[in-house]
Amino acid sequence: MKYFVTVAFVLQSFLSNGQFRLNGAIDNPGGPGKLTVNIPLIYGRFEDANREVIIGKDGRFECVFPLREEKIGYLRLGNGNIFLWMKPGEDLTIDSDSLGGPIRFSGTSAAANSLLLELELHRPPVFYSEKKRVEAGMMMDSVVVPGKRELVEKIARVDASPLRDSEKEFLKAELYYHFIVYVDFYVRTARWPGEVWSAFVLDFMKEETTASRSALKGPMYDAFINTYLEFLETQAFLKRDDPGKFAEELDLTYGVNNLDTLTSLHNQYGRAYLNWIVAKRILDFASAEYYLAGQVKAKYAAGELSEGNHLLDELDSFNSGNIYIDTLSAIRSELASKMKKKRDDIVIPDDYRTFADIKTIVERYRGKVIYLDIWGTWCGPCKVEMRYLPELKRRLEGKDIVFIYLDMDEDSKDGRWREYIRVSELTGIHLRKNNTEIQPLWSELLPENKSLHGRYPSYFIFDKNGELIDEQAKRPSDGEALVRQLEEYF
Repeated sequence: MKYFVTVAFVLQSFLSNGQFRLNGAIDNPGGPGKLTVNIPLIYGRFEDANREVIIGKDGRFECVFPLREEKIGYLRLGNGNIFLWMKPGEDLTIDSDSLGGPIRFSGTSAAANSLLLELELHRPPVFYSEKKRVEAGMMMDSVVVPGKRELVEKIARVDASPLRDSEKEFLKAELYYHFIVYVDFYVRTARWPGEVWSAFVLDFMKEETTASRSALKGPMYDAFINTYLEFLETQAFLKRDDPGKFAEELDLTYGVNNLDTLTSLHNQYGRAYLNWIVAKRILDFASAEYYLAGQVKAKYAAGELSEGNHLLDELDSFNSGNIYIDTLSAIRSELASKMKKKRDDIVIPDDYRTFADIKTIVERYRGKVIYLDIWGTWCGPCKVEMRYLPELKRRLEGKDIVFIYLDMDEDSKDGRWREYIRVSELTGIHLRKNNTEIQPLWSELLPENKSLHGRYPSYFIFDKNGELIDEQAKRPSDGEALVRQLEEYF
């Protein structure tokens, strides 16, 4: 007989006019563990949406989430990540023999979540997972046809299920978008000649439409919209060598008829704004505001305050009654406060742009271990790694270590760079070089390994004597492995 110890909590939220209850048990938790539920504000998975639920020593857990609308969130149990279908007023019980083991569902949302898990929409299809890409001539027979066959089989599984018609509609829509998105990803990562992959994408996507196949929009629909926007961009730039037709395509897609104007808009407001110009022309009103609200949240989560602010102003202009406006405005205010706050632990030296070499900087911190991070504000993987820095710095608090960040951004992006540092509260020493100026620094750091020049992000460790002792240091996401590596030199 088990003794039940329940840890319950209720989260307060502006959306709380409904609840979703999650509970369950891990038979062999191996000591206290954590279950993480990520409930997106709009769509996408962002760290600030994580809700951690403590699993008791007996393996039991229980929690209640305020929920105004039906959402597809994310569940992390052990090392496994799956989608979580949450509905106001419903409940879900999760049982597993161990952390990361097979999951069993019960409760009012069990049937929907069981089939969602079975369809494996949280994973890339087999054809995409294979590292080797087929030649273009083999694409249809080796990838598309088998992929369609699998799609048909899974749709039949949905049709045969006991779910409601609206639930079936959603799952079939997500399956379809899953197939389309990953075929597109496959082609764009195949390293075929530009004219070959663009021709395939244009032919493959020509019959697609942005009209949603389901009232409930899920993660794969969001991915499909971005895929479709890339398709339209590819289509517009295909005529670049013909000035007249290129101008027509630009006007049809972006509402401008010359590349200079488009480039100016990009430099001023960012690519997300160009995508919004297109999105509001091709999406229905509800889908357009949903898309734009998600883009605002993504920009704020990425520390790109100015671009996010411009998109939020666009959202307010498009529909000032949008249900996410107040929350997004509160996020803007919070980030603006971070920008204004003076912090002695965020240091931009006077010669942050003019220093001659890495050695000059390293000498200033002789007697301390140095962890050098080479990155760029345009580099998505660089920013992902930075999410792990607060925990790393907590682990190393009180140690003789200095974090130095060398950013590669053009001079025109200096303000964007400073903004990201402040908004992200990225403590440490900050330097910046443009692409031309950073090349000698790569040669200084990696004189014998030119193949690694220009790899972002890259990490280096210098010992207390200022000697470079690791040219390929562990990443922040390596966690304990990086801590052990650094501790060797304290």
